[in-house]
Amino acid sequence: MKFGRVLPWASRAAILSAAALSGCGSNDETPPAGFSPGAGGSGTLDPTNGMPPGGGGVPTGNPDGMNAEGNPDGVPLDPTDPAAQPGSPVEPPPAPPLSSGTGFAAVENLDRGVVAVVQDGGIFVGWRMLGYEYDRDAPERITYSVYRDGVSIASVADSTNFLDAGGSPDSSYAVSVVIDGIEGLLSPAVAPWAENFLRVPLEAPGGSYIAHDSSLGDVDGDGKYEVILLWQPDDAKDNSQAGVTGNVFIDALQLDGTRLWRIDLGPNLRAGEHYNQFIVIDADGDGRAELGLKTAPGTRDGTGQFLSQGPAQGDDDGAVFRNADGYVLSGPEYFTVFDGLTGRELDTAEYHVPRGQVNAWGDNYGNRVDRFLAAGAYVDASGLPSFVMARGYYTRSTLGAWSFRDGQLSLDWVFDSDETPRDANGQPFTGQGAHSLSVANVDADPEQEIIYGEMTVDHDGSGKCSTGIGHGDSLHVSDFVLDRPGLEAFKPAEDTSKPYYTLHDPNDCTILQQSDQTGTDVGRGVAGDVFAGNPGAEFWASAGVGLTSATTGERLGGPQPASINFLIWWDADETRELEDGTSITKVGTNGALLSCADCQSNNGSKSAPTLVADLIGDWREEVIWRERDNSALRVYTTTDLTTRRIYTLMHDPQYRSAISWQNVGYNQPPHPSFHIGSGMAPPPTPDIRAIPRPSATPQ
Repeated sequence: MKFGRVLPWASRAAILSAAALSGCGSNDETPPAGFSPGAGGSGTLDPTNGMPPGGGGVPTGNPDGMNAEGNPDGVPLDPTDPAAQPGSPVEPPPAPPLSSGTGFAAVENLDRGVVAVVQDGGIFVGWRMLGYEYDRDAPERITYSVYRDGVSIASVADSTNFLDAGGSPDSSYAVSVVIDGIEGLLSPAVAPWAENFLRVPLEAPGGSYIAHDSSLGDVDGDGKYEVILLWQPDDAKDNSQAGVTGNVFIDALQLDGTRLWRIDLGPNLRAGEHYNQFIVIDADGDGRAELGLKTAPGTRDGTGQFLSQGPAQGDDDGAVFRNADGYVLSGPEYFTVFDGLTGRELDTAEYHVPRGQVNAWGDNYGNRVDRFLAAGAYVDASGLPSFVMARGYYTRSTLGAWSFRDGQLSLDWVFDSDETPRDANGQPFTGQGAHSLSVANVDADPEQEIIYGEMTVDHDGSGKCSTGIGHGDSLHVSDFVLDRPGLEAFKPAEDTSKPYYTLHDPNDCTILQQSDQTGTDVGRGVAGDVFAGNPGAEFWASAGVGLTSATTGERLGGPQPASINFLIWWDADETRELEDGTSITKVGTNGALLSCADCQSNNGSKSAPTLVADLIGDWREEVIWRERDNSALRVYTTTDLTTRRIYTLMHDPQYRSAISWQNVGYNQPPHPSFHIGSGMAPPPTPDIRAIPRPSATPQ
């Protein structure tokens, strides 16, 4: 997969050769003030533990001896070595490995994610700080060298972006990390984008299909993300609406538009926002992502074959189980894991909670029985992510955690509100879910919990707590209140007898704040730090709920948010911006920071993007919108220079889980486990380890 144009090997080899030299070669550009040549330093390694001088928070001991670019960590070559002459590709000598972390959560071994964009004042360059490079207590230990055309032009210590005033559209850019003066190998060189977006060509399954929700996964193990895209037919239905729908398709796409595979869910999976929740995670820790979702007879995998594993072996793939109203209320239900690289079926099992009696879920025509949610969550003691698949939230609520190891699915636990109707305080688990869910570590153990609307399910599948407030549409979980420990959950209420909104502690479900108004279905609500004048985060909602301090509960005067929808980190400061439709705006600023007239949002009035995520470049987020004719996706990246340095949000386990569930139900913006905003403290050290990359890509 390519970010921009990756240079051919001959050019990359020359760049690597130049990178290995300390101050070798010529550079016609004037170095910036304070610049010192990027490669080198006199640092030595402690032979007793392999740690760079100074100890600190950068761990060591990567078992595969590879750095973030999948190469052995480098040290400066001796410029007197005849092999190390300008223009001569060289192999660096063996060097002590840079650890990929020793923490709990197994995350992707991402590459540097370098992106370059042509600007009026030069070339903007952004890149990732990896979570295991971060040193909270001694950030000065870590710097980055930026290379143009194989020559180091800057050492950057305060951020992970740079504006090269001397660059041109024909330049190439690469970045290396320098820890305690010891420089790792360069990332692959990339050429600048001509604009601030990358166009990803698409091939629709037919003329009546919409490029809908998407997710991210490194399906080939190269450290770069692929996009997993769901194609929704334009006759998709809400569960409350009758009607036959077309088939749903799922594609795996590289960012150059190469389609790796297409899965056809078949006629027995209805199209609509609440039906086909798909999760992309590296569930078995092999360095390549898998796809997990609900399937049925008639589903074809990415090789074009009908499902054949487990209960799907010998089933009738020609049977159509939908009724005259288009609902599928009979027939087998499966859960399947697919290979992320090929789309091939890996294993299939019976869905953990069958539909049973339709009317047991709250109606007799098939609305509430087929309300599904899902997430990738770190609920297993191994630190590998699990597929958490959920059914029901208006009345009966069920969740099941699936692990995938050695090619086989295993159902680890099931939570069922019919079996556990109340928490220890007598509050109900029935009817507490929302049209989305969240995943966060809310207690002292390393595993995550599932925040299911107004209730929390512990990592072992036991019911943790409930507020009893009941169902609602949106849900937001993060560190919204800075002067109290732990996380907070904000959710509006749909029940007109309940307060408009609540803010509660998801660890014990204590209500911290609630509205003093009732009588309205509050369908929309958002929480995040969008106003620098208030400590911590703010929230706001429909039904006239203006900008409110999550810390004090007081309404905040002045400019109000122009939308109640999505959020994105986009500009140079730490406060978050508003994403709505196909534009990005900022509270208190007139006009759009970004808009796309040729793009289209999804899900009607919800106006959801295809995806918002930290896909490439620095810690700020990209937005993916589809073009109106569904001929392409557009990946937009910010080019505002920031002096805030944060490791990639994809190495925060809560944020990474949020990207897995963003496509679910009524899409909600992702939140990290820590506060990013005005007056923020240094982020915590992420409790992660990067999964070693596979040694070879299977055919």
